[in-house]
Amino acid sequence: MNFRALLLCLAVVLACIAVPARSQDIHDVDHKIPPGYKPEESRDEKGIWMEIEDYELALNQSALLVREPEIVNYLQSVVCRTAGDYCPDVRVYLVRNPGFNASMTATGMMQVWTGLLVRASSSDELAAVIGHEIAHYTRLHTLERMRKLRASAAAGSIFDLGVAILTGYSTPVGQASAVLNVLAFNREQESEADFLGARLVADAGYDPHAAYRVWEKVIAEDKAAVDKRKEPGMFSKTHPDAEVRAKELKAWIDEKWGPPDLEENADDALVTVMNNHYLFLMEDQIDTNRFSRTEEMLKRHAEMGINPSLVRYFYGEMFRQRGAEGDTELAMAAYRHSIEGGAAPPEAYKNLGYLYLKTDNLASARENFREYLVQDPDASDRAMIEYYLEDEPQ
Repeated sequence: MNFRALLLCLAVVLACIAVPARSQDIHDVDHKIPPGYKPEESRDEKGIWMEIEDYELALNQSALLVREPEIVNYLQSVVCRTAGDYCPDVRVYLVRNPGFNASMTATGMMQVWTGLLVRASSSDELAAVIGHEIAHYTRLHTLERMRKLRASAAAGSIFDLGVAILTGYSTPVGQASAVLNVLAFNREQESEADFLGARLVADAGYDPHAAYRVWEKVIAEDKAAVDKRKEPGMFSKTHPDAEVRAKELKAWIDEKWGPPDLEENADDALVTVMNNHYLFLMEDQIDTNRFSRTEEMLKRHAEMGINPSLVRYFYGEMFRQRGAEGDTELAMAAYRHSIEGGAAPPEAYKNLGYLYLKTDNLASARENFREYLVQDPDASDRAMIEYYLEDEPQ
């Protein structure tokens, strides 16, 4: 990927960063650009659009791009409904990343991370985050950040941080902080996106109360982290004033649209997509090893109606990978409950088998290994499992 692509990747990923600024009454801000907007040839904006288009071409070839039709079509429908007249201008890309993030460029390219899907409890909440990003787009906030980036960022630090984001390699904290400051939306821009985004959500027929509910739930996940050094706060750099913003949104929405319903409406569309693709959507979250956050998410998934058998499987994965005192027993119980529920993936049998081996229960280990091969006859690790079955008494 060339330097321009790295530069644009960095800007897109960090598009929702906020820094403090003077607040004002901006509840009634409106869009700055009309649907179908294109920059004039003579403006510097045209050059920025060309750079973003280069990045979008690279993104289309990325192995991290999710192409599963049911998930993508569902996401597209929520985005289009929320965007309203701006729907034809928005191009949506679902990116495989366990983080809580969505972002939008000045050209109408939107990226949504899979970590956002597994943290939304309803289409209303998903629409709330999307509406916020669309508001950034129609208020030209991302364009302003890109202009600032071009004017003041040092090429070396941009490149280093871009590589760090793309590959996972570390970068000096000073360089990261400098670039984050350049790319950050200020407090006024974030407030504009909060309130205009909530209006987009309401105009689309979604529940505007979801605009603050989604923040409350992710804040709760952040607070659930038992070791901040191992599990850094999701808002430590991106939304340092998230609780204040959630309270401001709630007060304004309650006044404008009345108090919320006592119970949130069930969302069959999101639950259906989650149930059909839960293993794929959750496996990256498990691999983060942020166990307290994962547990908070699993509790929420159980409450919103995700198949209990699938939820219990990931409880088993969480306990097994955490490996604290008593976790082996908790993991075994979770895998058994998952299997009893009738929708356990084949890996539930395999991992339960390994845990039985760990506790020297060879008969139960072999029983689960055999069932694993029945459930997945083409398993890539079949030879290894058959090795454990070689000395089985006849």
